[in-house]
Amino acid sequence: MIEFQYKREKENILISLKTDSTQIGTFHRIATIIYALKMDIISGELSTVIEQGNEFTIDSFILQADGGDTTKVAFQLGMMMDSVFSKNAKFEEILEKLQIQEPAVATFFKETPEFIFSDLPDKNQTCLYLESSAGRGLLYYVSRILMQNQINILSATIETDMETGRAKDSFYLTNGSGQMFASSDLALKIRREILAPIQSNSR
Repeated sequence: MIEFQYKREKENILISLKTDSTQIGTFHRIATIIYALKMDIISGELSTVIEQGNEFTIDSFILQADGGDTTKVAFQLGMMMDSVFSKNAKFEEILEKLQIQEPAVATFFKETPEFIFSDLPDKNQTCLYLESSAGRGLLYYVSRILMQNQINILSATIETDMETGRAKDSFYLTNGSGQMFASSDLALKIRREILAPIQSNSR
């Protein structure tokens, strides 16, 4: 099940979606489609809610389109979201058709990024605060590594400082067992994997 709405606001597209797909990797699917359509998430909110005993993901984003007809792009986005969250869809097959070109990771980390993991014992969640240079594909890249490490994104706040061009994003996470993990080796592993491309280039 997916409910998708969009509207244009000047040069941007505002979208909201609600889906009963709440497994690990849900946000990565969304970020992948947005990246593939040459759009960038400049702000947004992700949340997980329980309604009548069922879990739903409710997300809203402001997207910046890379030129072209924003109405057409928003329509394509809705169609692709519907395909991605179809019960019969195989995400790997959709990825092959999209033929996604990997983002130039170095553009996200022109300056030293801030990577702060902190545990929130009252919520049994880990907060990952990421501040870095903004760029199309940043969230696609980061969410993929979180998914590969079996990290569940329960909620998030995405912000872009348009004056400085810095992304300031906060993710509220649990590991594959539903536990916080800031003080574990897993947090170090995720940090290493995200920063690996620029660390290898600096050698």
